[in-house]
Amino acid sequence: MKTAGTAKVREALGDYLKALKTEFTLGMILPTKAMAAQELTVKRKLSENTLQASSPVALGVRIPTVALRMTELFDTATEQLYRIFTVKDLVQKFSKSPAVLEAEKGGKFQMFDGNISGEYTELLTNKKIVMKWRCRNWPEEHYAIVALNFVPTLEQTELQLDCKGVPICEEENMKFCWQKQHFEEIKGLLQLTSLNG
Repeated sequence: MKTAGTAKVREALGDYLKALKTEFTLGMILPTKAMAAQELTVKRKLSENTLQASSPVALGVRIPTVALRMTELFDTATEQLYRIFTVKDLVQKFSKSPAVLEAEKGGKFQMFDGNISGEYTELLTNKKIVMKWRCRNWPEEHYAIVALNFVPTLEQTELQLDCKGVPICEEENMKFCWQKQHFEEIKGLLQLTSLNG
């Protein structure tokens, strides 16, 4: 039993390992000799002269991302809400921290003690702001695209936030930050200015 059983167990384990290997490699694209030759040619071209590269080389690691959409109503005119996002003193008031702000296309911004930074890519006065946006703890050089649309309603402004490229692991944190650190703080600032105004 001992010798015959050992052989049977080894045979069963061998079959099991073959099945695992087969299942693991199903759908996997393995490199071919043609692909290896193509990679070698590209590497040679790059090493000879980096200016001769025919296609851009992707750097970094692809990370899974999500898109967010949030809307919020503010009891203020569209012009005032737009200014809160584009005037340095107003950004510093709602963020309660120093800010760097160049509110023009290609201009840089930094707020919340450097935890948020990016670049303005589009500004349509009182209508829309589009930014490359990143949090300090995100993978280096990873930016989300944040679009703020200002929609006037009766005596209010609806702010529509569309955000694409948020790392999946940061989705809930991003929602929380926009709700608490932006929307609620801006509403508090608007109440103060209406009381003092």
